[in-house]
Amino acid sequence: MKRPLMTLVGLCAMLFARPAAAGIEDTFGLGPRAMALGGSYAARPGDYAAAYYNPAGLAPGGAVAEHGGFFELTVGVEYARPTLHVTGASGQSLGTPNVANTGGALLGARFSVGQPFHLDGLDMGISLFVPGNLFRWSVRPDDDVQWALLTDRTQVLSAHVGLGYKVARWLSIGAALRISFATQTNTTGHVTGVGIATDPTTGNQVVQTSTQLGTDAEVYGSVTPDFGILLTPIDALRLGVVYRHQSYVDDWGTTRITGVPDIGELGYSSHYAHYFEPTEVTFALGADLGAGVDVSSDLTYGHWKSALSTNRNFFGDSIWGDTWTPAFGVRWRAAPVVALMAGYRYQKSPIDNFGGPSNLLDNDRHVPSTGVEIDLSKVVPALDARLTIGLAEVLLVERTETKDFRRFPSDAALVGNPGYPSYSYGGHLLAGSAAVEARW
Repeated sequence: MKRPLMTLVGLCAMLFARPAAAGIEDTFGLGPRAMALGGSYAARPGDYAAAYYNPAGLAPGGAVAEHGGFFELTVGVEYARPTLHVTGASGQSLGTPNVANTGGALLGARFSVGQPFHLDGLDMGISLFVPGNLFRWSVRPDDDVQWALLTDRTQVLSAHVGLGYKVARWLSIGAALRISFATQTNTTGHVTGVGIATDPTTGNQVVQTSTQLGTDAEVYGSVTPDFGILLTPIDALRLGVVYRHQSYVDDWGTTRITGVPDIGELGYSSHYAHYFEPTEVTFALGADLGAGVDVSSDLTYGHWKSALSTNRNFFGDSIWGDTWTPAFGVRWRAAPVVALMAGYRYQKSPIDNFGGPSNLLDNDRHVPSTGVEIDLSKVVPALDARLTIGLAEVLLVERTETKDFRRFPSDAALVGNPGYPSYSYGGHLLAGSAAVEARW
């Protein structure tokens, strides 16, 4: 009875292994305006989202003159629904860990902090995305067939705090902190009963255990810096450069089960790299073309080669590769009360299993988007507010993975891999966001 009992108790304990955390910024966009413009936002100053895209944009340059005392507040929602598939070589559907819908509340603020110092042009921005589940996560062995950059990454708490300063009419600088959250989870348990029973379905004898479990968890904040510059040589032209430092959040803990017959105590320690965001550098251009039309373009380099899997495995060039992500956006003031927006982003996947043992799924992505902005002050003059709605579709380019026997230590390891001999995968995600921004 010793071996089945060890297996059963071990599986029960592993249910409490916990990894976590991430954000929605690079997947859908931070708020409806950034979503509608394809995430092309590093040269679009003037709202709370600059705390992530370019903190220098919290204090816009050019002809914009903002004096101390103003306050902007944005309240919104964001939602996304995935439709994904993984198909084996024989046409059968392969099961993967669930990729749940993303849903949550979005809060943002931008305000002057220079007034006490008689210093105009010193502004702060805060953004906060609060999902339906504050901490939702899962971890699987790297050879399990699983969506590496979709599962959980958009369904956890995300926060940014930034400070921008307009040094001169043509120059703004800024710095921000990306705030993530790690957890320590210690699980204890005591086996209170063990017995042999007959499975009513199969008729086989099974081991039944009853265990009292307790969990002690603590949440820790983790911060990483972002820096930005925004140049406005003329009012109709903006140039931005942004540096975002690598963000790594881990999770650790212990599990101890006592009172196990014939064993005494059973347990393990856990340590996971549940969220990794690479060092990024963005180069951005924004221009007002006249007739109510303005455009923007971003190009972002992501240093993914230093990434870790959720099990803290470093694969380097054998799986991960650096990426360049272009994004474009256009906005047209169609009428005094309405502006229309559209955007596009192409995200090259940083992952390629190259036929090896891992089965981390990710696709290149085409992301077209659109949106509308309604100036509520034109409808209600006493109300200085805007309603913005953004929509985006993340199209996953179909991909096929074929296992290469040269990357396996034995034929048994090759044939026993969950992805053997090959599979194809793809799908799409529909996302939407709506928010109201008021200023006073």
